Amino acid sequence: MNSDSSVTRFDPTTTRSALDAVFTAVSEFKNTDAKNLRRLDRYIDADTINLLFGGPDSSTTRIEEGTLSFRYDDVFVTVTHDGWIEVVDADAFRTRPAHHRPSADARAQQSTEAALEAAAAAFAEAEEYVWTAASNTSDTELGDPLWAVVEQLWAIQTSIDDLTAQSSSTEPLATQTDDQL
Repeated sequence: MNSDSSVTRFDPTTTRSALDAVFTAVSEFKNTDAKNLRRLDRYIDADTINLLFGGPDSSTTRIEEGTLSFRYDDVFVTVTHDGWIEVVDADAFRTRPAHHRPSADARAQQSTEAALEAAAAAFAEAEEYVWTAASNTSDTELGDPLWAVVEQLWAIQTSIDDLTAQSSSTEPLATQTDDQL
């Protein structure tokens, strides 16, 4: 890796698939052959990339705006609706100024309970956006996975609510043992 990040353009009309474009971008960033990369499905549902951003031999993306960001081994990858792929070294990503990355409320960084509240709010907002996307699509090939994501977000929200309820016990979460969580 020569730099902390790289940005490449993805054109679904000239590339076999968005997934191939992600592999190419990461392999070029890491200066290695794509065959040497770990399987992407250990990190994200690889079919989702093609479904949202252009599958084999497609000519367009299926979303009109938005991004998909995920950690892939030792890099962060962001794919945008308009065909950009950014690959950032994970260590560099953590040290970026707040305006270059998602930033948590400073209060949420001070305690476990506040962090859980911030996470619950973020997941609720994400669920609202995915719910809207799923409700507005007539493409069942895209809608079904979106509804599955909504259900996963609900499950995560329920888990966070359960942890928050536990944190209101007499002992703060930060001092409880793993067995108590």
